[in-house]
Amino acid sequence: MVGRARSKETAHYPPFLVKMSHRGQSRFRFTTVDGVKKLFPIGTVEQEAIQAAHVYNLQYRPELGSAFSLSEMTPFRKAVSKGRKDKFNRPLKEWLPLVLSRVKKEERLSKDVYRNLERDCYRLDEFMGRLPTKSIKLQHINEFLSKYYSELSNRQLNNKISNLKKVFSYLADESAIESNFVLNKKQRRLTREDYTKARHDLDIENYQKVYDAAPLFLKVSMSLTLETTHAVREIYRLRYRIYKPREGVCGILWNPDKEVEYVDGHAVYGMLYVHREKVKKSDASTVAIPVTQTIKDIVDLSKTSRLICPYIVHRKPKQQQRGISKETDHLYQVHHHNISKEFSKVRDSLGLYSHLKKSLRPTYHEIRGLAARMIEQQGQSATERMAHANAKTTKIYTGTNDIIWHQVPPVEVMPKSGQK
Repeated sequence: MVGRARSKETAHYPPFLVKMSHRGQSRFRFTTVDGVKKLFPIGTVEQEAIQAAHVYNLQYRPELGSAFSLSEMTPFRKAVSKGRKDKFNRPLKEWLPLVLSRVKKEERLSKDVYRNLERDCYRLDEFMGRLPTKSIKLQHINEFLSKYYSELSNRQLNNKISNLKKVFSYLADESAIESNFVLNKKQRRLTREDYTKARHDLDIENYQKVYDAAPLFLKVSMSLTLETTHAVREIYRLRYRIYKPREGVCGILWNPDKEVEYVDGHAVYGMLYVHREKVKKSDASTVAIPVTQTIKDIVDLSKTSRLICPYIVHRKPKQQQRGISKETDHLYQVHHHNISKEFSKVRDSLGLYSHLKKSLRPTYHEIRGLAARMIEQQGQSATERMAHANAKTTKIYTGTNDIIWHQVPPVEVMPKSGQK
């Protein structure tokens, strides 16, 4: 059925712009590409409405550029017909949950990587969620990056662009867009300076100052990181006792009958097994660290809290909690975010590194670098201990799903007089 022809008074209006009476007033109304009918503000003059509608159509309906007829299948009629029949051209916000569901099912990303992707999708929804997917252009992507990520470093920005490419590749696979145009987005060129570490290193003197002022759980955590060189994500998962090494579990397998072995002049009480979460798919992600006298002393220190908890790093909550957080399984277990926050809190309360911006001050993570330097000063390799590589390590086959644990030599990082 052919639509009604425009009157002489409105024949010069751009497509989808009409003049109507609304609540006794003459108003201009425009229909967007997603079918939403929007009224122009009261007081909008005809020329302003025409210009706004014309600019919108040029941007979002470029196929309307040629002349149109109401009786022939011109680009105008094709555009209208296509918009009505294309079931895949839905608002972006309707597609994003499906994209996240597929990514979670098909790619098995780590929790942090998936959480970052979720955050990016939330911002996409906030910025352009109402736009039909087939009307989204590279221009929108540039505007999105400019609004949310203009302050990021080149490396961080490239990560965000990679996330967008991933999201829109799934949209293309679902026919929500014709092709993944985000592949045309050029990533930033990285130089040697982009890989230079921005944060300042933590030195042993300031480490000791933070340690002396820290609460018990932070003392224990800091000491374990220094001795094992492992990050807070592994330290907060360390159990007092495990009965056999298992995938994804960090803890101590003590020698039978409390037997003490001597290796390279060090007393060894058992083996501390660490499965790094960040690189858990890597061959080097599983490491076995001998429990030296220093590590045993740290474990004994944690027991002075007199709290019953299977995790070495623990504390009693300061206030009543609603429940246990997703990444912990005991009320007294301290989440890795809280350990890192407490370190920064103590550091700032002491006025350490106050001459630096907060973004440049050493955080808890810099304890790993301090430990690595101290181990290297002893003539030992820190690489294998930190589970960065698997060279020159002893492979232990536990018989559990063919997991290979890489045993490292016993090392005591902090001198025995360093901590009390």
